[in-house]
Amino acid sequence: MFGENGQIILVIIICDINLKYINMKNRHFLLEVLLLVFSVAAFAQNKIGNNPTVVASGSLLELESLSKGLRLPRIQLDNVSVWTLDGSPVSGMLIFNETGATTKGMYYWNTVDAKWLRLANSEDLANLIIPTTVSNTLTGNTLTTVVNGVSALGVDIIKNNALSIVNGVLTSTVNGIASSPGLQILASADNGLTATNGKVQLGGTLITPTTIKTSSVNTFSLQGIQTGDISTDSLLVIVPGTGVIRKLSTTGLETAVYKSITYASADGQKQFPTPVTITDPKKIQVYRNGINIEFMGVIGSGTIDLENPASCYVDDEIKIIQSK
Repeated sequence: MFGENGQIILVIIICDINLKYINMKNRHFLLEVLLLVFSVAAFAQNKIGNNPTVVASGSLLELESLSKGLRLPRIQLDNVSVWTLDGSPVSGMLIFNETGATTKGMYYWNTVDAKWLRLANSEDLANLIIPTTVSNTLTGNTLTTVVNGVSALGVDIIKNNALSIVNGVLTSTVNGIASSPGLQILASADNGLTATNGKVQLGGTLITPTTIKTSSVNTFSLQGIQTGDISTDSLLVIVPGTGVIRKLSTTGLETAVYKSITYASADGQKQFPTPVTITDPKKIQVYRNGINIEFMGVIGSGTIDLENPASCYVDDEIKIIQSK
């Protein structure tokens, strides 16, 4: 019969009935009834515990209780590789090892590994985590990692590094990856400038007409110029109007310009000899103690006569420069 919980309750009443008194037709009917009862019981859902009429549709056997639990079979498991139970090994078998040599706990049989596997909890997992010490050492471009005293093979951090300059932009390509954006740099110098070891210095060939513009405030000067030699050096001259600097050889000047230096021998001396024969008084310049002075005229073809206010004192320096 069916119980109130949906289970099949089979009641067999054994009577002292001699089957020989039951005819063959009745025997067949009794066997059919028994087979039907066992068939219904085999496919029924079963629930033990609270709310026996509420069974999840997907469960074959359901347990429900607020104060009771499921106690698995307690097996003495000494070797996880031994089946231990009756019959042949099957997957999904669940046991609890309570007194065996292996670690106490819940195990299930794994047919792939052919052994019992224990269900681990968070405490077990924590014990499996080994304290780790890691150190890294960089030698050149090679990084070596040591974990718990075990050294790994060194790894090249930089396998290759290529530098390129395009339109004054430096790009570094490391391991095939180019830097972006590139770095603006001075790749070269020209037009009178020279780039050496990353520094730009004066010195080089002009490749285009170049002008340096000065003013009354922003002047141009050269300091530390050495004393020249009139017999070997050249003179720099400036072309009027353009400011272009040119060079003149002093060879021609040596035959075109003459210079004489004399000293006054008495107070009031006014007359002094010229370096060469006078051809034109306008080509003569007279300096007394470095100051340009005028002269009245010439006496003969080789003497000048200073003006009265320009008369000299003893040992005054008289420099006469005369051009041809």
